[in-house]
Amino acid sequence: MAEEIPLTRRELEILTLLAEGLSNDEIAARLSISPNTVKVHLRNIFEKMGVQSRTEATMEAVRKGWIAVPGLEPQAAPEESSADAVAAPAWPPLASSWQPWRVVALAAVLALALVVVFWPSRRPLASPAQPSNFTTDRGEQRTEPAPRQDTPRWTPRAAMPTARSRAAGALIDGRLFVVGGETAAGDTDAVEMYDPNFDTWQVLPPRPIAARDAGAASLDGKLYVAGGCSGDKPVADVHVFDPAAQRWQQGPSLPQPNCGLALIAAGGRLYALGGWDGANVLDSVWVYETGAGSWRPAASLPAARAMASAAWLRDHLYVIGGDDGTGPRAEMWVYDPAAGTWKQGPGLVEPRAGLAVGAEGSSIYAFGGGSGSQPSLHERFDLNTQSWSTIDSPRLGPWHHAVGAIIGPNLHIVGGWAGDYLDDHEAYQASHLLFLPIGAQGAKP
Repeated sequence: MAEEIPLTRRELEILTLLAEGLSNDEIAARLSISPNTVKVHLRNIFEKMGVQSRTEATMEAVRKGWIAVPGLEPQAAPEESSADAVAAPAWPPLASSWQPWRVVALAAVLALALVVVFWPSRRPLASPAQPSNFTTDRGEQRTEPAPRQDTPRWTPRAAMPTARSRAAGALIDGRLFVVGGETAAGDTDAVEMYDPNFDTWQVLPPRPIAARDAGAASLDGKLYVAGGCSGDKPVADVHVFDPAAQRWQQGPSLPQPNCGLALIAAGGRLYALGGWDGANVLDSVWVYETGAGSWRPAASLPAARAMASAAWLRDHLYVIGGDDGTGPRAEMWVYDPAAGTWKQGPGLVEPRAGLAVGAEGSSIYAFGGGSGSQPSLHERFDLNTQSWSTIDSPRLGPWHHAVGAIIGPNLHIVGGWAGDYLDDHEAYQASHLLFLPIGAQGAKP
């Protein structure tokens, strides 16, 4: 007899379609709901069932008798019409020594076999993976992101309207602006703003070009978005958005096309650090001040880096991780603007690029990073002890090229790549105190 089902009627419908091997998009189309709604229902299903994956949910539902999967039901032996009639294939009778747990085990094994055989052919998310480079996630094999798990100090917030990775983000007046990036359809020009006071998103006028791996920072109340990759080519364009006028204008172009740069505002200046010019990873550092009309060079990075992350803390600029063109790196460098010099600080526990970074008090937080299916790792750097420590994550598996920003006591992580493009939005309670951040990307020091 089937056990009492704790799922709602809608959740049971979704679980049944899940067992058929349908993707979130296919389930949404079948039930005339949005993919985000499907995602929320799946999270609730996994939590109620105490499982961590689609496969586990299917196997457990079959075992409990909540759903029927063709090919798994035992078949009764047909009656013989004559002594020499040939019986149709049927399950053999169970020996008296079999216990109920063995029946359950057999059903679980058969369910797993069915999933392994038919799942890949029933829910293709993309064409076979193509050769990729470090400026895109489109060559990666798309898989269903791991379900969220409850983790202390993490809270889900309103999902971003556009699922994407490799977006640029910056804060203006405590609101987070997310620009461009990469979606399943390619590069995007989408601009969306998150207001933490109401936990809501607002769609804003798009950036004049669609690009991924750009840099973003705020200076004098305006949003600067620099460079990025548009298709296969880096661009030098800098666009400036005025939130009051809701209008974009052309800004001072970068000295050269640049994709994967780190852009940060500090001390009334913009710093453009590293990047990729289409052929080489760069060690260049360029500085822009309002009214200057152009960028001027500053002391180069100790080594070339693209996809590195930057944070401002206690009058110093920190550049963390990144890719040197051959793979991710773990180094952290510290820049003293007063002396114009770099020094090396303690490196990350694990080499990573595309981290979401924020800084407050005496801490720098480096979340996610990596490439492809590389599992995520979250770390905190303590300025006082000069050491890194790890932080629990609400997400298993990969999570990289998300946007990070400190708002009040929380570090907000938005979007990114986790086997697919994310619209997820998580807030990590970085501090138990309520105070303004000392430094964060796009925030005034």
